[in-house]
Amino acid sequence: MRKQRIRYQGKVVFEKVHMEGTFQRFPKLFQEEEACFLYMGEGTFSFRTPTNLIEIKAGEAIVAKCGNYFIEQSLNHNQAEEIIAFGAYFYPEMVKDFFQTDLKLVDFKRNFDVSTTKVEPLMKFFIDSINYLIENPELTDDNLISSKLKELLLLLGKTENSIHDFVNSLFTPFEYDFKEIILQNIYTNLSLTEIAKLCGCSLATFKRRFKKYFDQSPAKYFLQKKLAKAYQLLSIESNSISEIAYDCGFENTNHFNKAFKKHYGFTPSHLRLSQKDENLSF
Repeated sequence: MRKQRIRYQGKVVFEKVHMEGTFQRFPKLFQEEEACFLYMGEGTFSFRTPTNLIEIKAGEAIVAKCGNYFIEQSLNHNQAEEIIAFGAYFYPEMVKDFFQTDLKLVDFKRNFDVSTTKVEPLMKFFIDSINYLIENPELTDDNLISSKLKELLLLLGKTENSIHDFVNSLFTPFEYDFKEIILQNIYTNLSLTEIAKLCGCSLATFKRRFKKYFDQSPAKYFLQKKLAKAYQLLSIESNSISEIAYDCGFENTNHFNKAFKKHYGFTPSHLRLSQKDENLSF
């Protein structure tokens, strides 16, 4: 991974990221409760929120509040394909200076964690100008950088009642429901540590909260749910065992086979064969 950055007041405000090869998942790290704008220049990757997985393709963009997210390799990723993404970061105190707002919630249209945004010609022109500055950093100075940050906020906020409403909405925390996060991530291959991160807590705290809500350990709960879904899919679908294992959130087929046999007393292949024999007998 290679990063080119523009800083303002000692903080990264614009960034161009180059990624090649394969990767599975890494957390989107926030430093100071900043919001961010992300534009995909080339390639594709997925942006995982606590309750959703958003695929971002070349030419598309999102706005994200500060939160717990993961960036993941897209299912459609070509290993030979280079990913180039542009990021812009909005820090509360910095934005407050731009618009003289106290960043308190008054009234705004949208309550969101991550929102897709249209990349219209004016926005694309802006992105191209930032790319030029990143490639020619000697041309930048604080006045130019601050004006560019404000310009981007104005472009993003032009569909709202006012720029102040939009700015306020960027820094108003989005409230997630703990149970909803769990239910939306049962059939992913996220580790317990990663799910705990999406819930905004340590692994130990996550396990205590989980026990309170579901009356069993998270490891046992997730495994039982995944195996039950796998059994159902093996019974009604013609997909391969490896595809079903993946769809149910298992890391690999070997792990799936062992867990399935331990729980049911027979392998997924045995279940498939027994069902074929039953069908032939009719």
